[in-house]
Amino acid sequence: MEVINLLTRAVKKCADVIKWGAGIQFDARKALVDDLQRICLNCNDAYDTVIKRLVPVKDAYSDNHKLADELRAFASDASTRDKFKPEHICGQVDHLLAQLSSNLDPLKYSVDLKRIKELRDNLRQYENVDAAIYQSYDDLTSELDQIATQIRDPIYDADERASYAKHVIADFEAELRSSKGSLREAKKQTVAII
Repeated sequence: MEVINLLTRAVKKCADVIKWGAGIQFDARKALVDDLQRICLNCNDAYDTVIKRLVPVKDAYSDNHKLADELRAFASDASTRDKFKPEHICGQVDHLLAQLSSNLDPLKYSVDLKRIKELRDNLRQYENVDAAIYQSYDDLTSELDQIATQIRDPIYDADERASYAKHVIADFEAELRSSKGSLREAKKQTVAII
C-alpha cells in the first residue's frame, strides 16, 4: 500500500528536517516534536489494530473454507476500516506543513527552509490523502473478498487461491510492520533533537 509508505516517509522527513537547528526556536521546535510524536503514536495504534484483526484470518490458513469466511469477515469489518486511518493523521501532517510554510510562524525559521518544499511535495503525491488511505484499504479488502469467493468456487483451485490469499496478507502485514518500524525510528530521532 503505497499510501502507508507515503505517510511514513512524510513523518520521517519531518524528523530529518528538525535535526537541523537544534536549540533554535525552542518552543516552536518542542511543539513540532510533540506533534510528530503524536502522529507516530496514532499511526502505530492504527496499524496495531489491523494487525490484531488479521490474527483470526491467519489462524484459518489450514482450512480453506474457514479462510474464505475469515477473509469475508475481515473485508466487511467496518470498525477495523475506520481504525486503519489514524484519526486526524492527514490533518496533523497538513497542519505541520502549513506551519512550516508560514512566514509568520516561528517554526519555519527553526528548520532548514530548503527541506520544507521537499516535505510538501512528498504529501502532494496524493490529492486527498484521507481518501487515498481508505481507497488503498478498500482495494485490499475487495481483493480479499474476491479471493474468498474464488476459494469457494469450484472452477478455481481452492488451494492455489488460499495460497495467494496468504501471500497478499503476508505482504500487507509486512508493510504495516515495516511502517511501524520506520515510525518508531522517526519517533526516536525526534526525542533528543529539540
